[in-house]
Parts: sequence; C-alpha cells; structure tokens
Amino acid sequence: MSGPSVRTIGPALALLLAATCAHAALPGAPLNVRAEDVEEDDRGTQLLVSWQAPEEIPDVPAASASYQIRCARLGMPAEPGPVVPIGETQSRLDGLKPWPWRPYEITVATRYDPPQAMILALNTVFGAEAPYALIESRPCGPVQPVGEWFRYDYTNILVLVIVISSIVLLTIYTVRGRAEEIYIRPIAGLEAVNDAVGRATEMGKPMVYVSGLSGIGDIATIASMLILGHLSRRAAAYETDIIVPCNDPMVMVAEREIVRQAYSEAGKPDAYRPENIWFVTDSQFGYVAAVDGIMVRERPAACFYMGYFFAEALILAETGNQTGAIQIAGTDADTQLPFFITACDYTLMGEELYAASAYLSRQPLLVAQLRGQDVAKAIIAAILIVGVAAATYAAIFESGWLAEKAAGFVAWFVA
Repeated sequence: MSGPSVRTIGPALALLLAATCAHAALPGAPLNVRAEDVEEDDRGTQLLVSWQAPEEIPDVPAASASYQIRCARLGMPAEPGPVVPIGETQSRLDGLKPWPWRPYEITVATRYDPPQAMILALNTVFGAEAPYALIESRPCGPVQPVGEWFRYDYTNILVLVIVISSIVLLTIYTVRGRAEEIYIRPIAGLEAVNDAVGRATEMGKPMVYVSGLSGIGDIATIASMLILGHLSRRAAAYETDIIVPCNDPMVMVAEREIVRQAYSEAGKPDAYRPENIWFVTDSQFGYVAAVDGIMVRERPAACFYMGYFFAEALILAETGNQTGAIQIAGTDADTQLPFFITACDYTLMGEELYAASAYLSRQPLLVAQLRGQDVAKAIIAAILIVGVAAATYAAIFESGWLAEKAAGFVAWFVA
C-alpha cells in the first residue's frame, strides 16, 4: 500500500497555502485508520470509521482544517464522504449500497478549505467550486458491510402475506367460473351510476369525470380508471358525451385508451371523441379553476369525482352542486370525505372505491379477488377477536400463563 499523499485541487489554494504556511510544513495524514461494520445496522449500509489524529496539526490562519472520510469500491476512484471537525476521531459512513454488499477501501484525509470570502467569490463571480487540499492516510480495507438476509421482527408480515395471498389465489381458482352468483353488498353510490348516465342521456347534456390529482401509480387513480371504463361503456351505449379533464399527462394517455376501447367494445368506435379527454394543467388550483369553468359553461347532468383529492375537493363539489348536477364521489382520502359527503349526492368511502370496478363490471377475476380479500379480512378479524377475548379472560380470572401467551400473540400479530 502506498503512503500518505497530497492532492491539491486548484492553483489558487496552492498559492494560498504556500503563502500562509511558509514557516511550517503541511500537517500529516491521520494515522491508524480502521473501519468495521455497524452491528445494529440491519441493512448493511453503514461502516464505523475511526482514526488517530496526526502528531501535529499546525494552525493555518488562512484556511480551515477538518477531516474527510473517503470511500472507494475496489478498482474505482474514491468518493468524498462526511466531513468531521478537527478533534473528533470517529464517524459513521452512511449511505452505502445495500445488498449485494460490496467491499470498500476507506481513507481519512486532512482537508484544508480556503477562507469563506474566497469560497463566496468563486461561487458568485466564476460559478466554480472552491478548491481544497487533501492529505490522505493509508487506505484501510477492503472492509465489507454486512446486512441481515432475513428480518425476524418482520416474520408476522411474512406470515400474513402468505396467508392472504393463498386465500386470494384459492378464491380466484374456485369462484371465477360463477362470479355472477357471488353476493356483493349493495352500494348506493354505485347503484346510482346507471341512473346518472340515464339522466344525462334524457337531458341531452354531457357528464364530467374527474379522476383525482394523484399520478398514474396511485392505487386510487387505478381504481378510478377502472370505474371510468365501465362508465364509458354505458355512455357509448347511449351516445352520451363524457368530458374528462386531466391533471396528469400520463393519466390522460391511459384514460384516452380506456375510453377508446370502451367505445369499440360497444360497437361505436366512430362516436369516440378524443378531444373530450385532454390535459389541463398540473397546477392544483389552476386545474380546479378550469374544471369549475367547464361545469359552469357546460352545465353537465352528472359529475363524478373518483380518485385521490386534496384541498380542492370542496371547491369542485360546491360548483357541481350549484350547477344542479347529480354528483357521485369516491375517495380514500379520509380528510376529504366530509366535504364530499356534505356536497355530493352519493359518496364511496375508502375501500368502496376499490370494490367499485368488481361491483360494476362483474368480471370474474375482479369479483374473485374482492371475495378473497373479504375472506382474508374476516379471518384476521376473527384471530384478533379470539386473542383479545383470551387476554381479557386471563386478566379477569388471573390466569398468568394464558394472559401472557394471549397478549404475546396479539402483540406479535398486530406489530
């Protein structure tokens, strides 16, 4: 291994150090650098680095000294790490890549920075980074952080995932051939969807569909687009216009394809109007103002708000209410539910939004998934009830062993 080295970045700092350190040599590099894995780090992304201060660190008035940890993968150039004040001899190197855990070489350098005035001048006048000088120690390593392959404290989550997945898959296999026979609790807001389409058809007015302000990766937006597919098939059958202003361009592209496919399945591809589905803006209240303007001008017969909403929920619902439209809303944003319940005719709350696609379409796969999830929830609820009842019984009748086992099981299950 090579000995300590000096790296000077920028001639300005070199001249500065030469002028200020003419009476003394530059300080030495840190000694006895050691690096080891942090035991309590389960992910394997940290190393504990320690070193011994050099024998002499002279005072350099025109430059500030500190230590900098530098980390390099084998065969790769070193990358700068955390900067540690003079006087400390230990620090954690965080942010290393998790699995696969790779070996690293660690060095600690004494770092000299120019005065603050020079840093500001270089950044302001030239737009350049300020130069600094490094005196590196001998490299330590290779050293490799180690993480846990299996998190035992997440065992309950693994068990739940396996149980719920097995129940859902088994339900899909057993009921997908008789989806029409599966009972789904009536939901008033979904029962009113067909009535809203019929009302718009009779009045000769369009419908407005808002799919929330979240992106295409949000589960509420995906559920909203599934509902839009069913609504588009009904609108195509009655040749009723549906207006879909979009807040996200990716959502717009997906919704155009969904509506186009719905019109094709209804046998009326020529009735599809892509100009009714367009990107408005990604500004929250700019989008709301545009949608409110559409409602006031077009006077739609029905307004649908399906997806994730923020502070704009009440503004949309109030405007739609003033235009006399029948309004059906659905969201999993619990903070906005009170506004929709107050201003809309029907509101889908929480998981009712996710169940809407299976409820409306009666597609075997969606119905089977919904049934499997309900069965899994019922089993989990039963387990919790039994555990709580056992813990209560043990507390009342002072059964220490039973109380301990029941309380431990419930705590493990819900942790």
